[in-house]
Amino acid sequence: MTYKKFYFGKLNVQILKNIDAEHKTKMKQLIKEINQGSWTEKQKKRQKRSIISNIALYQCFIDKGFSKNEAKELVKEYSFYVAQKAHKLLKTFFHIPGFFRIFRLFMRKGMSGDEIWKSRILSDDGKYYRVDVLKCLWADTCKFFECPELCEIFCLCDHIVFGSIKGFVFERSQTLGMNGEKCDFCFINKKGKN
Repeated sequence: MTYKKFYFGKLNVQILKNIDAEHKTKMKQLIKEINQGSWTEKQKKRQKRSIISNIALYQCFIDKGFSKNEAKELVKEYSFYVAQKAHKLLKTFFHIPGFFRIFRLFMRKGMSGDEIWKSRILSDDGKYYRVDVLKCLWADTCKFFECPELCEIFCLCDHIVFGSIKGFVFERSQTLGMNGEKCDFCFINKKGKN
């Protein structure tokens, strides 16, 4: 969905007139900055796919005269919409018997290495998957672009994506993106051994 369509009726038509083209231009600018930085290819790929789109949108709104807080709220609204779509998909997968085992496998694979996250697995069994994230590319990228306040949105989206799934509980008490010492992820399988 285009930003123009998503924000239609919520924002002035003049503000929305070129929002998608402006976002595209801003994305190119941010990609150029990333390419000039000391990021690895794997990091750049993830930044382009999952992180800088929000930063570009945030900067577009600020360029249009919105305060940082207003811009952040607008980006949050769109991000929550995207997270809700991911949640519906994940919720469907959890109808598959034994999916918690597959979920843990994907989490282990996704968090391996230290380019995207630096993490430490605390529990990995049929009941719990607990992991502490000690370094996070989302938080690092937001700091790099001088908008650490924006990382909170990514953190909050996790609660939408992983929340409200029957037989599955997501808990976290702190995140690096919200001034915590770590991200203490805990996924609990309430359906028994899987």
